[in-house]
Amino acid sequence: MDCFDLPGRSKKAFHVIVSAFFCALLFCAFSAYSSEVCTLKGASETVRWDYIADGDTLWLKDGRKIRFSSINTPEIAHEKKPAEPFGDEAALTLRQLFSGSRKLKLQVVGKDHHGRVLAHPFLMDGRSIESLLIEKGLGYQLFSEERDPYRDCLKQQEAQARKERIGIWSKKAVFDIRADRLKPGFQILRGEVVKVSSPKKNDFFWVEMDGPVVIRIPRSSVETNWLKSLVGKRVELRGWLVDRKNKNKGSRQYKRWMIGIYSQDGIQRL
Repeated sequence: MDCFDLPGRSKKAFHVIVSAFFCALLFCAFSAYSSEVCTLKGASETVRWDYIADGDTLWLKDGRKIRFSSINTPEIAHEKKPAEPFGDEAALTLRQLFSGSRKLKLQVVGKDHHGRVLAHPFLMDGRSIESLLIEKGLGYQLFSEERDPYRDCLKQQEAQARKERIGIWSKKAVFDIRADRLKPGFQILRGEVVKVSSPKKNDFFWVEMDGPVVIRIPRSSVETNWLKSLVGKRVELRGWLVDRKNKNKGSRQYKRWMIGIYSQDGIQRL
């Protein structure tokens, strides 16, 4: 049985052999954790995990597939796609955090469009697993429409990791909308806001950037005056970038790339 304990399942092809020395380093790092790590607030349920799919996803013994609701970790190798930088490290770190225990605490938030259960996971001592991964530069913070009690704490964790340029922040993590080659998937982008539109009978604002990107954000998730004040300003935004090139076959032309933002915190004025 390997380090990820994936009995009877496809192992999503971890092609990189990680040394025992690396695992020992992880163990030491998390043994001396900081008191600033986010901790459990409110009620939770105790569950048993079955196996780890990647750095932000795991299966429970009761059959539920859990997706961590407030972070996104780099992808591991799957579907003939190579692992993203630090994808394997994030998954290995999650496995190391559970070393010696099959139990964790969970606060369920809801479900995503893939049918996965969205939840905040915690070690049995109450430490936030999302926080521990972000602290080590192995995950990006996500912002949903529903505000969670860990948002401000996770922001501080990510800001510190970013300042120290560790993990994902040790490489280029933010891309310029006009200057860099864009690709689908989770992205952190920078660019200038050109126009804010609010079509009638539409639940979204559409924010055009100074390049091939448009932002879609629910009206209920942002202050109108604040959003309109961003016109002509440079911003940083994060979310999943979608390629819409096939929509441009008709007479109406769309910006090629769309990114969905679900919270005002997902857009930062620079």
